[in-house]
Amino acid sequence: MAFPLKDKLQKEYEKIVGNEFYKYYNPATWWNFNLKIEDSSWSGIDYVSVDGNENIIGYMRAEISRNDNKVSSLAILNFKNKSNITYSKDLYQFLTELFTKYCFRKIEFSVVVGNPIEKMYDKYIQKYGGKIVGKYSEYVTLQDGNCCDFKLYEIFRTEFLKNA
Repeated sequence: MAFPLKDKLQKEYEKIVGNEFYKYYNPATWWNFNLKIEDSSWSGIDYVSVDGNENIIGYMRAEISRNDNKVSSLAILNFKNKSNITYSKDLYQFLTELFTKYCFRKIEFSVVVGNPIEKMYDKYIQKYGGKIVGKYSEYVTLQDGNCCDFKLYEIFRTEFLKNA
């Protein structure tokens, strides 16, 4: 859980704010300087990925729609901007727990088209029985001024568990 490490997480987040590499994480022309970490799991669930030295290497957030028993969006951030086995395992555990521990019926999430992680999301969705719901054209403007398409995904608990 991220809450006990919120101060440390905030410092890691401040290092990436405005960085061109993270333009896809924040699909807007502006940034919030404070990372909103919930003090309960009612409207969001925040996790961190840490290495063996307790350094934060990643952050994962699920926005919750309790009325619909679903995750309405995901925020996934790798602070080391490179592939990391610990981070990958923690991300998989986070996504799995959304269905197994918290028993949400569905996860909805999106990606800015052109984000290097888009191909991995497409493979993940295919592997676990989800689907690409659609795409909005020229939906977001990034900090670099480029207007990009936005792809929407969904995956249901029943399909995920069947394919896990």
